[in-house]
Amino acid sequence: MNLMNRLGALRSVITHPLLPALLRVALGAVFIVASLDKIQNPEAFATNIANYRILPYVLINGMAVWLPWMEIITGTFLVLGIWTRAGTIIACGLLVVFSIAIAQALVRGLDISCGCFATNPDSERMSLWTLIWDLIWLSWGILVWLFDHGHYSFSKLLNRRKGKITAP
Repeated sequence: MNLMNRLGALRSVITHPLLPALLRVALGAVFIVASLDKIQNPEAFATNIANYRILPYVLINGMAVWLPWMEIITGTFLVLGIWTRAGTIIACGLLVVFSIAIAQALVRGLDISCGCFATNPDSERMSLWTLIWDLIWLSWGILVWLFDHGHYSFSKLLNRRKGKITAP
């Protein structure tokens, strides 16, 4: 099989409606799961944020309350396929910010917990794998943004029941 055939096969897999839909749901689930412990323990999450040493102290508590709710709302939109493009842009934006925060902490040699899924400061320490996973999830978001056209979404189901077809 030559290179052009392989690229064509890869493109057909990536653009098939099922793959972007699965990636959208998986990315949404990541955001929902990541938000749960943070919502229950905002004080501990504030400590995680402070450990990165990049935000002014005055912003830390507000961020610790606001960010998990943004994650759970974004994740829910992605899982259900509601406002997929907006949800994907928000998810990708958050992942870029998270990746920058993780990268700067790694470069500075901070020995801290990520705070990504658990707010316990003694939970798993941040490593290069933490950054790699964020970049993988970012690539999922980019694929969803490029190729998810609303197939297998709650919005599409509602539009079918109403008898009208609209753009995703």
